[in-house]
Amino acid sequence: MPNKLRWKLIVIACVFLGCLAGIIQLPRSKEELLANWRKNIRLGLDLKGGSQIVMQIQVQDAFKAEADRAIDRLREALGRAGVTYVAMERNEPGSVEAADAIQITIRGVQENRVADFRRIADDVLGHGWTLLPEEGTGFRLAMRSENASRLRQDTVTQSINTLDRRVNGLGVAETSIQQRGGSDGGVEILIQLPGIDDTARVKRILQTKAMLEWASVVDGPFPSSEAAMAVHNGTLPPNARLVRGTSRSGEGENWWLLSRSPVVTGRDLRDVRAVPGEVPGRWDTAFVLAPDAAERFGRFTGSNINNRLAIVLDNEVLSAPRIDSTVSDRGRISGAPTLQEASDLALNLRAGSLPAGVKVIEERTVGPSLGADSIRRGVTAGAVGLVLVVASMLAYYRGAGLNAVLALLLNTMGTVAALSCFGATWTLPGIAGLVLSIGMAVDSNVLIFERIKEELRSGRRIAPAISSGFKRAFGTIVDTHVTTVVASAFLFLFGTGPVRGFAVTLVIGLLANLFTAVFVSRAIFDVQLWLKPKLPSLSIGGLRTDLFNKSDINFMRRRALTLGISVLMIILSAAALLGYGLKPGLDFRGGTLTTVKFAPAPAIDDLRRTLSSGLQGEISVQQIDSPGRFIIGTELAPEDSLTATREEIGQILSEKYGATPGRLDLNNTNQYALYDRLRGALSRRGVLSNDNEVRDLAARILSYRDGERSGLIGDLNELTTVAGVDQSVLTTIKEECGVGRFNTLSVEMVGPRAGAKMRNQAMMATLGALGGMLVYIAFRFKWISGVAAVVATIHDVIITLGLFALTGREINLNIIAALLTLIGYSMNDKIVVFDRVRENLRMSGRAGSFLQLVNQSINQTMSRTLLTAGPTLLACLALYFLGGEVLDGIAFALLTGIVVGTYSSIFVASSLLVIWNERPWRARKAAAPAA
Repeated sequence: MPNKLRWKLIVIACVFLGCLAGIIQLPRSKEELLANWRKNIRLGLDLKGGSQIVMQIQVQDAFKAEADRAIDRLREALGRAGVTYVAMERNEPGSVEAADAIQITIRGVQENRVADFRRIADDVLGHGWTLLPEEGTGFRLAMRSENASRLRQDTVTQSINTLDRRVNGLGVAETSIQQRGGSDGGVEILIQLPGIDDTARVKRILQTKAMLEWASVVDGPFPSSEAAMAVHNGTLPPNARLVRGTSRSGEGENWWLLSRSPVVTGRDLRDVRAVPGEVPGRWDTAFVLAPDAAERFGRFTGSNINNRLAIVLDNEVLSAPRIDSTVSDRGRISGAPTLQEASDLALNLRAGSLPAGVKVIEERTVGPSLGADSIRRGVTAGAVGLVLVVASMLAYYRGAGLNAVLALLLNTMGTVAALSCFGATWTLPGIAGLVLSIGMAVDSNVLIFERIKEELRSGRRIAPAISSGFKRAFGTIVDTHVTTVVASAFLFLFGTGPVRGFAVTLVIGLLANLFTAVFVSRAIFDVQLWLKPKLPSLSIGGLRTDLFNKSDINFMRRRALTLGISVLMIILSAAALLGYGLKPGLDFRGGTLTTVKFAPAPAIDDLRRTLSSGLQGEISVQQIDSPGRFIIGTELAPEDSLTATREEIGQILSEKYGATPGRLDLNNTNQYALYDRLRGALSRRGVLSNDNEVRDLAARILSYRDGERSGLIGDLNELTTVAGVDQSVLTTIKEECGVGRFNTLSVEMVGPRAGAKMRNQAMMATLGALGGMLVYIAFRFKWISGVAAVVATIHDVIITLGLFALTGREINLNIIAALLTLIGYSMNDKIVVFDRVRENLRMSGRAGSFLQLVNQSINQTMSRTLLTAGPTLLACLALYFLGGEVLDGIAFALLTGIVVGTYSSIFVASSLLVIWNERPWRARKAAAPAA
């Protein structure tokens, strides 16, 4: 064996083994194999189920707090110096963008003490604030830009770290928290929680600022704030603040006057955890103070026996117990009605307080049952698509088709391995990207094989024909791949979430294809030649499969007619877009989208009337293909009401379709709620007293619901098939639980600000992709070729969007991903034709007309054009018919786009080239035709 071939095979073997190692580690058992697979293949929320929340940090809160602290320090210093003034107040920056514009205004400074005021202000605040004179004896304090920039960055960093600690405290595996947005505008935090569907609890934990204080009580309680002010003649006592009491303890609303300076704060805690309360049925949060804080706390409590001490959380008084004795390093916060509430408070206090509020602007929740269904559909679609592509290659190219299949399999392994090594998360759009990259990878093999067949038909021997075929196809392969990578780069740059996963998967697949199609396929041919040096013929198709060998169609003869058809299609598409309009998906319009499964399914009109009776605004109810599934949409809602809308939908459905009132609905509950409900009931009946056993039982019941029952338990007697559910346990479950007729499979909520941002990102991605490819094609060919390709591609996009308008399909971020992929795919077709035109120009010089040369080039590349479109269409058909509703839009866009793109490559882009080169004034010039 030649050394060169030996080294090729060694490299391929190393890559193959590396791919296996990237996907799985060598197991010692079947269980270890599955564990390694799950470890390396991370499933996204749409496959595994869970929650995704996008939160915006309200940095203006930190600026307000900093200004308030500055006012307190300045007031205290001026009071000690005896400098008087009329008023001191700060402004109210209402948005994160305006946070830097924080200012403090001081009016009516004592006229003969202005110099003292300047000196004191400079001493107290000089490093962070600029003092500016106002009219009369007034002044304005503005935060310096460097101080504002540092405060903003510190706020963002501390907020992310605090949220990260809280997310990790939930005990969820494979969580993800990352920053989005720039430091000059609103900073967004993307939080992904696989396996968590109780978003109400998660948001409550994440949005709690957890600013805990123990403050001495100056006076109170009062029934209202007005009553508190009336007792003190409308003026708060010095160094006092008015704080509202919470109804957590059941005492109703009250108000307290507290000392402005706390005795200790949450930052002084060393340990905190939930414990059973002294009152039966209640829970406490026990805490331990750090040594220095314990000493300070002991001194205060010892000198304030019989006085009240208020426990304040996020500027609300939780309780204000009397001090009966000296308390040093430990105590309790009592009154929580459930273990979960006490545990959540402990988690927040351990994680630390947020320096600024956070606001939910987007939320997506996928239930485990929908995730399992998505996995089945996605894997089925991917497997069928791969089989169809493999079968088509074997049928047409026979022996050489096996070469392509081996390269494609290694390509798929390489893509999966690379994504596993990078720690990428698999989503449904990512699976679609993998299937599409497999279909597009066929393009490279077809280009190479057709070139080899041309060389063989010209009379070359097998070895030179193979060498020349790879060499001549290489430049075209690089060009086609670069255009798709350019489109994917803009998609990744401006996309979010699963759309980025789509782009990453596609790019990795294309890079892997460069290795497999060029390097691996060539090595396989070399092995074949080494085994049989005098190979009489090459199995690379036959007469029956050489459908386009002697094609001589005059495509350009009817260019006026074909361009007229295209213009008509564009006009009809534009009319559909103007008349019907594109239907924006949730990503772009904002609002809520809830997927619900019923058994049995209600009449759609009854469901619509039920929802309309309790919900405000426009409501849409759509029944999808899967039996009993409905999508409930609400109109654009203020961001603050998104959570309320979701809870309201659940309450309305529960009233009519839920379990018996007072019982826990097993079809609409989470593991923690089921555990909390069964724990006490089973213990009281002496059935199960171990908390871990009850927790495992709750997990098995819900696994049965989401797995075998696809989200809906029809009858409680079915639970006897669940391990651990004997007759006594079943009796308890029947007394405490019921089963409703519906299950909420997924909830998506997007605020108006997030929707507007996504619209802008989609537009920028599309324009950027077109512009980038125009520049590249103009660089590789000539500018007129770039213009012709871009015009033809815009033609493809407009017609595809027109079909979306006519069919009433929604446009969302996944569809934008498909359209950008279509742009890259369509460009590939045009590049192959233009590359052959350029090659023929070099070979023939100026012999014959440019029209004849273009016709010749199209006929020569016809086999590649249709053979590439065919397998890719087969892969997309698998996505369309087997991928389910999640992949339906992507597959429809690709199917229509490939057909229209193939047409435009032959009849639009090429016709524009011919028209440009046959202009009357150009015929009088000696310049060479452009291509």
